[in-house]
Amino acid sequence: MRLRSPTGRRGVPTSRRKKIQLIAVIVVAIPLVGLVSELVAPLHPANDLAERMVVAEPPTLSDESPTLCIDGPEFMAALRVDLAAARRRAVVQTLSFEADEAGTALAAALIASPAAEKALLIDTYSRFVVSDKLICAPTRLLDMPLGREARRTRQLIKDLEAHGVAVTYGRGFGFGRDNLAARDHKKIIVADDVAYIGGINFSAHNFLWHDMMLRIADADVADMLAADVARSRADESGNARGEFGDVEIVIGAGEGNTAIRDRTAEAIRAARTSIAVECPYITEPYFTLLGEARRRGVAVTIVTSEQNNRLGMKQSIMAGCMRNDLELRFVSDRMTHIKAMLIDDETLVMGSANFDFLSGELQPELVAVIRDPATVADFDRRVRQPSLAESWQWVGSGEESLSGRVGSGIMTFAQAVLTAAHTR
Repeated sequence: MRLRSPTGRRGVPTSRRKKIQLIAVIVVAIPLVGLVSELVAPLHPANDLAERMVVAEPPTLSDESPTLCIDGPEFMAALRVDLAAARRRAVVQTLSFEADEAGTALAAALIASPAAEKALLIDTYSRFVVSDKLICAPTRLLDMPLGREARRTRQLIKDLEAHGVAVTYGRGFGFGRDNLAARDHKKIIVADDVAYIGGINFSAHNFLWHDMMLRIADADVADMLAADVARSRADESGNARGEFGDVEIVIGAGEGNTAIRDRTAEAIRAARTSIAVECPYITEPYFTLLGEARRRGVAVTIVTSEQNNRLGMKQSIMAGCMRNDLELRFVSDRMTHIKAMLIDDETLVMGSANFDFLSGELQPELVAVIRDPATVADFDRRVRQPSLAESWQWVGSGEESLSGRVGSGIMTFAQAVLTAAHTR
């Protein structure tokens, strides 16, 4: 009897064979991603950003209570104030940084800041994806405006470095933990003892999407977040958790760690009467958690975009809501990039993390759990109520449609592939 070699077929070591298979998948996937990106609406709104940024005013900035900055122009107006006042440190971490109205505004504010330490950490994602487009895809080779923006971005980074800003590309690409999807998704700014967290990247289309950042004037919060950015700059991801009065900060390392998912699940399970969610990307395990809340009598409402820039996401969300008897509302006229959950009208969960499997355990992420009454009331007034007024309620047919099954299948397949890629 012939025994099969433990090394696998034809004597090739199993680990090596897996790497060969992964390379083959990548070679096939890159052109497919390019083709798919042509089929999905880019969701880039009409660009009146320059005009909006000129007239934007910061919200009333308080050192006593966290402050919400709604949408890119208002956020940038507030950030300019704090960067101009910084003397010790001005540290920024972002997923995307592009030489457009958003990126150049940040660069100008960083260069003008009198802070002694100035640093910008950009995820390596931004080297390959510009304006939501994969620049190395074959379908993008003749996209001249995209190429010009990529070159302008490289030049802008050189200008920042020439003016004393330490620029680092974090989390380089590779196998497993460093694949294209598993990016360091955190958005953090620290200006002396003021910190910002949330979902806004420094790119024009993100500034035009509906989104928000949270400003926290607290030295301990700023120190915690600055330490996390320093770890990320050294290509190290870690968990951290801190409570600061009415604000709790949770940082998850990704790479299979479930700190973000577990804390969000804890908040959902504590709900007594209502959960209001606004988020563009929602997958399991959150549908199951929200369904469990619904079955114990909690009213659950989800607001998301009618047009979504992830293939199959809209259909998957519709199917998840129908399966779990959740109210679903669509915003038609703009992309909402907000990631927030208001529980019992008294607890706000928000940050960089979407309520999906990527943010839940694969990507380094950050969430804040906020119980400050003034911040919660401001969110209700400036985010939740307008979103309810601007959205329309979707009513399912009672049976999962073919498109819903396809969308759910795409999400399930993506989750299985990416989870396997992170298994060490």
